[in-house]
Amino acid sequence: MDRKKLAVLHIAKKQLGLDADTYRAALLAHGGVESSSELNEDGFLRVVKHFESCGFVSRFNPVGKRPNRPGMATDAQIKKIYAQWWSIGWAEKGREMKALRGFLQKRFRVDHENFLTFEKAHSVIEALKKIGERDGNDSRNREIDGGVSSTPKRGPEK
Repeated sequence: MDRKKLAVLHIAKKQLGLDADTYRAALLAHGGVESSSELNEDGFLRVVKHFESCGFVSRFNPVGKRPNRPGMATDAQIKKIYAQWWSIGWAEKGREMKALRGFLQKRFRVDHENFLTFEKAHSVIEALKKIGERDGNDSRNREIDGGVSSTPKRGPEK
């Protein structure tokens, strides 16, 4: 188990005011182990769920979702930005994220997609849509079976 998860358990222990014996009893009952360092992922989630039912308020996010941040880009917007970025195929394989962040810095003056406001994320999505349409990579017009675009590409075909 990594240090962040251990820290979450120790914060819960402190927040709930548990003594060592009660803490270890909870680990054994809900995680099946006597020491937090022996917990696996499932045991960790069960113990945290138990602590939350006892009143622990956790800011830990085991699933990887971004916390709700009012005024900032939503998970759905960021996923849409990723999908559109990969569909236009501007970057070399393995360097997509670096290229995306360079694009965001140059065009929107934002260093990372997590720092986008809700409005700027909408602007990025619209810009990527227009780029995709302009370059003939509009995924909405592609057929499922052959990947053939109904939009003609610009320029002569070779």
